[in-house]
Amino acid sequence: MSGTRRRGWLGVGALLWGTAGALASAALAPLEPNLLEEGFALHVAQRIASGEHMYRDIVFFSGPAPFEALAILFRMFGDSVFAARGVVAVLHGLAAAAVFDTARRGCGAWAPAAAAALVAAPALLFPLYSIYFHTTVAVELGMLATWASVRSLERPPLAALAGVLVSLVAISKQSLGALLALGLAA
Repeated sequence: MSGTRRRGWLGVGALLWGTAGALASAALAPLEPNLLEEGFALHVAQRIASGEHMYRDIVFFSGPAPFEALAILFRMFGDSVFAARGVVAVLHGLAAAAVFDTARRGCGAWAPAAAAALVAAPALLFPLYSIYFHTTVAVELGMLATWASVRSLERPPLAALAGVLVSLVAISKQSLGALLALGLAA
């Protein structure tokens, strides 16, 4: 009985840390003017949303996933910088919850410290965790891939999710995806 209660409480902990992460990222999003790097990502996504194609009409050195995902969001919510930054806030919240859940399995009592460090990252590493940039998206997806990989030891179907997330990291930022795949395979 207490095991069930404890598992439920830890789920609430991950939800609370995830909410704190999303709010931390969202709170800083309005403070940063549109940087050149983020502006380029937004411009490419606008062009894709209007019907152009990556690598045929638009040449860029990075993978297509962040641009294609943002183009989909622009089609759904309009091409606003806050639609893009909203996704970063959601990803940061999911990553904070994933870090807490992963750390509590491996570090126990240190899990809140690990989650707190990630929740503080938008302020400490401003503006990296509050703007839409392919590296930011890849890092957040990498944290989710790590969580899914660790959890797949208990729930094997999560291995497929880990594989999809590693693939998304690789087609967001190739070098990070290759390192993540090697690290998780070990």
